[in-house]
Amino acid sequence: MRRLPIFVAFFLLIPVLAAAHVYLFECSPAEDAVLDEAPSKVTVTFVGSVETAFSKVEVFSPDGEKVSGKTRFLENDTVMEVDLKENLPPGVYNVEWVCMSLDGHRQTGSYKFTIA
Repeated sequence: MRRLPIFVAFFLLIPVLAAAHVYLFECSPAEDAVLDEAPSKVTVTFVGSVETAFSKVEVFSPDGEKVSGKTRFLENDTVMEVDLKENLPPGVYNVEWVCMSLDGHRQTGSYKFTIA
């Protein structure tokens, strides 16, 4: 009978533990977007807060030059945002992000968008 309280406690903790992870929700510009003009910023939104000390987003030009500024964190650290250099030329740009959830789970990702 002593196992029942432990069993119940384990299943009550599962949602709490799972809630600490973050999941990519939305990117702007969107993945594989083709834009008529250069965006002024890139925004990556997560479901769940990130650990700001270990999270960032960077944008690279077709020739590999970093074209983004310092990462800002918005909306309870669920949004990472960077400003882009002005007058970016046409080409395919690579967005790379890394984030750490508050429970220490590290995630990385990347996507591309095109300025036509």
